[in-house]
Amino acid sequence: MRSSAALALLIIGALSAHAADCVPSLRILTSVPMQSTADHTVMVVPVTVDSSNRKFLLDTGGRITQLSKSTVQALDLPQRVSEDQRLLDLAGNVSNTKTMVRRLIVGAREQRGLLLGVSPNPELGTSLPYDGLLSTDLFVDADLDMDFGARRLTAFSTEHCDGRVVYWPADTVAVVPIDVKHNLITFPVTVNGHTVTAVMDTGAQFTIMNMKLANRLFGLTPDSPDMKPLTETSGDWTLTSYGHRFDELDFEGVQVKDLRIYLMPDQMTSHDRLRHRELDDPLGLRLHREADSNVAVPDVILGMDVLRHLHVYFATKEKRLYITDAVSGDSALFGFKS
Repeated sequence: MRSSAALALLIIGALSAHAADCVPSLRILTSVPMQSTADHTVMVVPVTVDSSNRKFLLDTGGRITQLSKSTVQALDLPQRVSEDQRLLDLAGNVSNTKTMVRRLIVGAREQRGLLLGVSPNPELGTSLPYDGLLSTDLFVDADLDMDFGARRLTAFSTEHCDGRVVYWPADTVAVVPIDVKHNLITFPVTVNGHTVTAVMDTGAQFTIMNMKLANRLFGLTPDSPDMKPLTETSGDWTLTSYGHRFDELDFEGVQVKDLRIYLMPDQMTSHDRLRHRELDDPLGLRLHREADSNVAVPDVILGMDVLRHLHVYFATKEKRLYITDAVSGDSALFGFKS
């Protein structure tokens, strides 16, 4: 494995043509491979919790990084009740517990003495093939580069020249202003010519839209043509969503075409979203919620059905996303087969 110093030299060389007149250039803090789950819907990354090798779901739609209850128990980690946090899933499972991790290692980046949430979902780490959720709260001091084509997650230092972050070859680069609240990344996106507010959620399998908004902008109802109903049942509740095919999502010139977006009824809240599909889920859906009345409801939750087509650089201090089409195969940064 290359050292972070060697990787930094590589990136400086790769950027020399773009930033010869600008110092400092990009500097790598850590970089790890992303691995698609068996159903090719979401991405997991390798992490080390204390001295135990684990896999975490990359989840930019989660407010906090979480550990599964099974991992907490297996590692005999301490737990304590949190007065300011309550996590809730749609099956009615609740967790207001945090755990202290002595060391959390993501590639070359090590953080010590972290308080992480304990997930309310009992399937995390058991029937779901990952042991935790890796959210952006662990990278508030870094830029986050998500290369879904080469399946590579890289954290860069925020100390670089504004606008000089696209180190990979790209014909079109979308530069999108963002807002970050409660570690959630929101930004404008155009759907069939209408600009809406989206939140980026790598933990969601599908892209979803508020049904009321779909009716107001596009005149869509559950009885409209090209509606594909999907019903999810858990415990005492049943929820039906409606998949409708849209011609285009546009990010300032970078486009994803012919996409089925799932329209959700109005009772869904800001963190109700289509989650990772498992073999025991006949509808291909899994729903998850974190209760937080202080987070505004986005128009669209942008899931991996869109994001897998993109290369996204989250520039923290600039408050911008740099978005291009994804290129599969070798990483432009590291020159290895991913």
